[in-house]
Amino acid sequence: MSAVESDDSVDFLGLLSEPRRRAVLAGSRAVRYVAGTEVYVPELPDFAVVVQKGLFRIYVGGAGERQATAYYIHAGQLMAKGLVTYPPSNTHIHAVTDGVATSLDVELLRSLVHEDVEVCVALLMHYHSLLAHSTRIIAVRSLGDVTERLAFDLLDRACANQLKSGRLVVRASQQQLADSIGSVREVVARSLRKLRDDRIVTTGPNLVRVLDVERLEGIATQASM
Repeated sequence: MSAVESDDSVDFLGLLSEPRRRAVLAGSRAVRYVAGTEVYVPELPDFAVVVQKGLFRIYVGGAGERQATAYYIHAGQLMAKGLVTYPPSNTHIHAVTDGVATSLDVELLRSLVHEDVEVCVALLMHYHSLLAHSTRIIAVRSLGDVTERLAFDLLDRACANQLKSGRLVVRASQQQLADSIGSVREVVARSLRKLRDDRIVTTGPNLVRVLDVERLEGIATQASM
């Protein structure tokens, strides 16, 4: 697998030579995350982890407030706060699935970023990938076809509900979903039927339950714009 994938994700450690990789991993440890929990909130100390397994959502807002998804993090990618100085933001990280990550020594990584060109370039590529992914999300939400826009809307709603109830469930009528994405109920019904036939979701009266969140996220964020 190459360090830079076609979906804009970056394998952070894969960008480094073996000596630099060993330096970055000095003092690291494995951590596990449970689906439906918040991995990071603004009040927590700086941190840096490389995801080994799982899907994570970076969003602005709060668990009990309106939320705006910025991007999704996949295996191989870096999740970090405080490596570089920038204005504070109300950014949260949410474990959408069970996950495993390698927790890095933040102070060590911060010093390497300032002193080692190779590590600094890897971090720049990481941030570039996040910007590209955020741009793709904006494009899908505004320019994607109905299925892509619906997938993103369902994913956003389901993730917000998971933080409250622990379940990836959307409680909304087809008309409400249609209004949310700027479509009509009949078209949304066809897209929902396709998602159901593909066993990505199940549906009931005013209810959509997400069965395969990773495939739904693939539709929502990895479309070719």
